[in-house]
Amino acid sequence: MLRDKFKEKKVITFEILLPTNIDIKNLINELQPFKGLVDALNIPSNPLGKLRPDALCFAHILQENLGIETIPHFVARHYTLLSFESQLLGARALGIENILCVTGDSPVEGRSMFELNASKLLEVAKNLRDGLTSARKTITPIDFCLCTSFNPNVPNLQGEFIKAGEKFRCGAEVFFTQPVFQPDRFVEIIKELRSRLMMIKVVAGLTFLYTKKRAFSLMKFLGIPYQYITSIEEVDENELLFETAQKLNEYVDGFYIITIGKYQNGLELIKKIRKMKDF
Repeated sequence: MLRDKFKEKKVITFEILLPTNIDIKNLINELQPFKGLVDALNIPSNPLGKLRPDALCFAHILQENLGIETIPHFVARHYTLLSFESQLLGARALGIENILCVTGDSPVEGRSMFELNASKLLEVAKNLRDGLTSARKTITPIDFCLCTSFNPNVPNLQGEFIKAGEKFRCGAEVFFTQPVFQPDRFVEIIKELRSRLMMIKVVAGLTFLYTKKRAFSLMKFLGIPYQYITSIEEVDENELLFETAQKLNEYVDGFYIITIGKYQNGLELIKKIRKMKDF
């Protein structure tokens, strides 16, 4: 369980963008080099509202075949209260010990429910830990390490702090952040977050962008400085991200590496981070 790993060291998690062709054997082969280097694999659920295989199903498959813990993402847009609670019972039966709960974007394909939000998902999971279902029936307690998201790039930071507080009250232990491109600003934000929510763990996102075109398209959403964008195609992006990791290391409990499906690009960065203090 991720909760136990935090007691020993800082962690590195790695995002998996599931293939729609469901080539399981090829995916497992691609991820073999990461065994022993990452502490867990994040499995997003239909990221950006586009069709991907079921995150929970693949979390189990990857965990069984690679021996690496997984963190399937549960997105509120997909669930009713009953269906989410049922998914959690199934997840525990499959050996999943970590979950990440978010509200989610409106889907590009299909329709959304939004009966629930991230806080409600966390609350349901927290109640199961206490041995209580949403129908107030007692069951054998089911424990998960409860993770969620935090976005330091939004214009309304006070609103984000308020949402983080609600998630914390509903059971969140670990906050995975959106990718960081302004480390100095991020450090001040995280100091404020920790002053409000004691004992939480913060895992900072680091993402590859690859091209200026992609970076410009994400500039406003991710708060990417113009100077950073202009250097992407001129400097090794591994070096840019490692510099950010070095600046953040003292203030976070780990890093969340995002390669947008180009897994081999993350190997060098992960190996460098592993050599840093407390990893």
